[in-house]
Amino acid sequence: MPEIANHIRVRIDQIERLLMFDYEPGSQEALFDICDSQGHIVKTGEVHGPVTRVRITDLEGEEYYLMVLDGEVSTVKPFQLLKAV
Repeated sequence: MPEIANHIRVRIDQIERLLMFDYEPGSQEALFDICDSQGHIVKTGEVHGPVTRVRITDLEGEEYYLMVLDGEVSTVKPFQLLKAV
């Protein structure tokens, strides 16, 4: 049985205020949601592999969850927005 590669690498560009995540979608309908720590969806969109970029200038909190739904596979990755000093 082939291994499903659903590892997501998340990074934050503090200067450009972008969230970038590496994920190669297995379907053309792959979507992402960014949820706050209370579970409310604050952003949603399509996954554009191999790197998806999301503008985060309007995110106020620090702890979020990136959820990717790719066909039958769903992956959740917690991340933190570190305040630029």
